[in-house]
Order: sequence, then C-alpha cells, then structure tokens
Amino acid sequence: MKIVVIPPKEKWDFLAESVIEGFYENNIEVYSSDIGNGIKESDVYSDDEIIEHSKDCNYIFVIWGKMRPGYPGPKYYLLDKIDKKHKVVYIDGSEWTATGHPLPNQVQDAKYNLKLRRGEPWIDISMTSNSKWYFKRECYPEDSSAGIIPLPFASTKTHYSGDNYTSKEVDKVIDVFCSYGQMNDGLRLETYNFCTGLSDMGYVVESGKGFDFETFKNKIAKSYISVDAWGGGETCQRFWLNTANRTCCFSQKYTIDFPRPFTDGENFVEYETIDDFKTKIISYLEDKEKCIEIGNEGYKHTKKYHTGKKQVQYIFEKIGVEI
Repeated sequence: MKIVVIPPKEKWDFLAESVIEGFYENNIEVYSSDIGNGIKESDVYSDDEIIEHSKDCNYIFVIWGKMRPGYPGPKYYLLDKIDKKHKVVYIDGSEWTATGHPLPNQVQDAKYNLKLRRGEPWIDISMTSNSKWYFKRECYPEDSSAGIIPLPFASTKTHYSGDNYTSKEVDKVIDVFCSYGQMNDGLRLETYNFCTGLSDMGYVVESGKGFDFETFKNKIAKSYISVDAWGGGETCQRFWLNTANRTCCFSQKYTIDFPRPFTDGENFVEYETIDDFKTKIISYLEDKEKCIEIGNEGYKHTKKYHTGKKQVQYIFEKIGVEI
C-alpha cells in the first residue's frame, strides 16, 4: 500500500508520532511532505513530488499539528492542489478547540463545567469538506453521532523498556507514583495533593516533576500504582506509559468515546471524583498483589489493541480496508 502523508512539520505531536510509527510497523509505503514525528528523511518529498505521488497513492493522510511561531503546521494548502477528497483521511489530534489552543478562561471554567472542555470551533469544517474520513483524538458521543471516528492516543515503542512493544517485569519498590507536568486540568491537583499525603500514612510515594523521560518511565515501572488524570485532553501519554510498563494505572474516567476500552478493576482502575479516587487507592494499596495483576493485564490489553501498529490497523478497519 502506498500513502501520501501531510504531517506537522518537525513540531512533535504524540498522536502524529503513534500513527506514523504504525504506518512503518505495517510496512506501508510512505511519501511525506515534511520531516518529523518519526517520518524517515528518505521518505520526504517536495510539494510537486507529493502532488504527483497523490495521483496513484491509495490514501492521503493529513495529520493535525498545532500552529505556533516557528512551527507553521501541516501543508494543508496541498489539498487544494491535489483535489482528491475521496482519498483523504484527516487525523485530528486537537484539544480544547480545533486549533488546539484554549479559549480565554476555558481551562479555568472547564474545571467546574466539564462541557466547556469541548470549545468552539470543535470540528475543523474545512477538513470535513476536504476529507472522506475524519478521525478525532477527543471524540465525544455527539461527535461520533455526526460521523467523526474516535482515535485516542496509543502506546509507542518508546514507552516500553524492551524491544518490539515489550517490557520486562521489575521489582516494585514504590507504592504510588504521581507526577504531572502541569496541574491546571482535570483532577490533577487534587490527586497529587492526596498522593503526597499518603507518605504520612507510611506509604512510599514518588511525586514531583521535571524528570527526564527514561527516569520517569523507570519510576512508573517500579511502582505498584501510577496515577493519570486529564490534561488538556482526556487522553494523555502518561496513561500509556503506565500500562506499557506493567503498572496498575489509576485513570480519571473518560467521557470521550474510547474504542477497545479497558475494564475497571480488571486491567486498570478508573475514578470519577476525588472521593472515589481516595477510597479506591487506599483499598488497592491494601492488596498489592491485585495491583500487580491489574498492571500485567493492562500491559496485555495495551499490546493487543493499543500500539502504534494496532492503532493504524484500527484506522484501516474503520476505512474498510484490511492491511
């Protein structure tokens, strides 16, 4: 299979990275308009070459990227020159609004009214006009009803301690790991404050922030429980680091559509309120063998359904093509 890819230029985006990894893992022939997010340098072509390759490719993937100074975003203008809507698949990784930038006061106000997390414009109307399939990371039930296809984050190879989506079992020496880059969203501040207080009850708690990626991953792997909560979007990279490293993942309950879901108490633990979180984490800390079991089951479920490779297979399943 041959595909043309119009990705965000150089600027890292986690959804873009997992999808692009999935292209290569499924042995798909890639012709990209730009470098970045795992695109091989040998697979980057000029605008004119991309337009030419679009004539005989099977699909054209346009992957969202946040526009910021120094990062112009994907080359959307190529779609007008290509003019092949019947081949176009749009991957929308935005949060807060279709631009990825929150509205004034949206972050603060959404703490008290969850419906405000879905800011307007929420759907990129220009992309609904220029694509046949529209996939979205933060896809609410009303979006699915309108024909948008849910596509949350997935794990990538970098999340695992071994090769080819594998992680070794390591000794657990940390009871709870709770670390966030920022604590403005979801139940991050509330869970962090409670977890740091658990040390007064005799539990070994690791918190703080600013860890490099490998240290962060190692601390997760050594923990019985690692905590996730909503960030700008409900799906966060932290979730996949937890499950990829055989750790019992505590996750704030999703309200978005989540294909091939995890099961509470079986392969992760979900909480809806801070009181729910407090009750559950104390209960699970009293049964650490159960934490290990859930961590291992979460790892199995992630490998089976939620790697970059599996994510791209899911995309093509929704398109109606087997790869």
